[in-house]
Amino acid sequence: MAIHSTMQTKLLFAAAAAVFLMGAAPAADGFVHYRASPVVEGGALTSIAVEMRFTGDADGETRLHLPDRWAGETEYFKHLRDLSIEGATAREDGPAWRVLTHAPGAALTVRYRVLSAYDADPQVGRTNGNPYRPIIRPQWFSAIGHGLFAEPEGGVDRPADFRWGEVPAGWKVASDLDHSQWGARLSVGDVQQSVMLGGPGLRVYVQPVKGADVRLAVLGEWPAFKAEDFSTLIARVLRSQRDYWKAPGETYFVALTPLTPQEGSISLGGTGLDDGFALYAGTDTPLEPMRYLLAHEHMHTWVPRRLGRMPEGEQEAADYWFSEGFTDFMTHRTLLRSGVWSLEDYVEKLNEELHAYAVSSSRTAPNSEIVKRFWSDGEVQKLPYRRGMLLALLWDFRLRQATRGAKDMDDVLERQQDLASQARARFEDPRAAELFPVAYRALGGDLGEDIARQVERGEAVLLPQSLFGACATVETVRRARFARGWDAEATTRNGNVVTGLRDDSPAFAAGLRNGMQIVRREFGEPGNSTVEYGLRVKDGDGERVIRFMPTAPGFETVQKVVLAPGMGAARKAACARSMSGA
Repeated sequence: MAIHSTMQTKLLFAAAAAVFLMGAAPAADGFVHYRASPVVEGGALTSIAVEMRFTGDADGETRLHLPDRWAGETEYFKHLRDLSIEGATAREDGPAWRVLTHAPGAALTVRYRVLSAYDADPQVGRTNGNPYRPIIRPQWFSAIGHGLFAEPEGGVDRPADFRWGEVPAGWKVASDLDHSQWGARLSVGDVQQSVMLGGPGLRVYVQPVKGADVRLAVLGEWPAFKAEDFSTLIARVLRSQRDYWKAPGETYFVALTPLTPQEGSISLGGTGLDDGFALYAGTDTPLEPMRYLLAHEHMHTWVPRRLGRMPEGEQEAADYWFSEGFTDFMTHRTLLRSGVWSLEDYVEKLNEELHAYAVSSSRTAPNSEIVKRFWSDGEVQKLPYRRGMLLALLWDFRLRQATRGAKDMDDVLERQQDLASQARARFEDPRAAELFPVAYRALGGDLGEDIARQVERGEAVLLPQSLFGACATVETVRRARFARGWDAEATTRNGNVVTGLRDDSPAFAAGLRNGMQIVRREFGEPGNSTVEYGLRVKDGDGERVIRFMPTAPGFETVQKVVLAPGMGAARKAACARSMSGA
């Protein structure tokens, strides 16, 4: 990770609360006014100070919800300090709630500081997923709104605004909330669905896309690519997706937060927000894999947001087969259609997902298990993405067959967007996953039994051999199950030290043991049980290569897309159009 220059400037205030002396009482305008500022003490960032000004409820009692649960994480409020409230007395109602008692409609001011959830720079493989909690380091910060901002109960749709407080001299700050300064209207929910970065080394790049600015904010140094090239890629991806949906330009913000790399491991992840994307990556990550993640998260602008609502709470995962799986289907489609991916890129990604689906231990888990285990089981977490994407491919094929090519999935989703818009005009809010089969049926197909079997009961999804016509063949093979023999995710989190090795595995029989340090994989293919595996490990004072066949009892059915041989440039271009539905 790059070393940032030392911050020498002190702020002109002694306490965090002093950042927010505004000289006027909170306005009684129905808005929730948010303000945030980096607090630098002794030359180092120590916290983010937050202030909220709003009008209390007319009955003289307002419940305040502190940052609590989001993205599988809980108790964000543990990172808050020095909570103070003006205009009301407060009592606790559980750790995440405060009950404020005040004069009817009183002007209220809430202040607190947010501390870092991490005592060191987040590292690849050490944060148990994306570091969504507030990251506050001596010379930079990165935070999601859900971890920063409290809300009055029931106030998600309440109008809001945001302003930065005093920013340390020499620092830069950036957020998708800055869009409000250019006319975007905010709600409390928008403030929570935000991301912000800051530091003396922050760099911001701007690209116009269909008449609106798209900004990339970058912390740290990224030797594997130029930030300017990433900014250009973002603009290209966003333009292609907005063209696909026939949508106008809208402001968009991408925040790139550095993770300290770990030898032998590349990390890349993030989350889409209302008008932005929080991206986390090891600083050695190349640009190529970012294409997919960026396109996936931006596709969430439409899927499912403009196609219907998601269920609330833990039940949200019940519809991830649609919201995530169809997002992947459309992501792949538009990346190929726009030329950001080549035909070979598309097939490689599809085969990667087909293979991962085939060898997953959770492949046939019913939808109820996804709801139960989504946030606690890595394999289950990936299942609805792959299951939904494969179902979209299958249902697209069947619709093209039934209509002799006159209709495909593009038409279904366009129809669904219209149905969702009409429903909202009637003050209805249908679930996207329930509205989709209605739109599909309107164009000539019934998915009721498929959804019952392959979504709810979890039966395996197999693609037809002729899915892509003359351009490619879907091959199906049956082979021994692939298994490394150890817990790969736990091993990565443990610094590539072998963890969870089974003593009945070929790897154990070949000499691998828990506690050995994996230097690298010398040969073999993850997921392929037919190719010998070779691991270089540290053993005592030296190193050696352990060889074994990565198999487990039982068999698996694996599918693979194989492009037609001998295609020239013109035929490849035609197949790219055909396979992307263009």
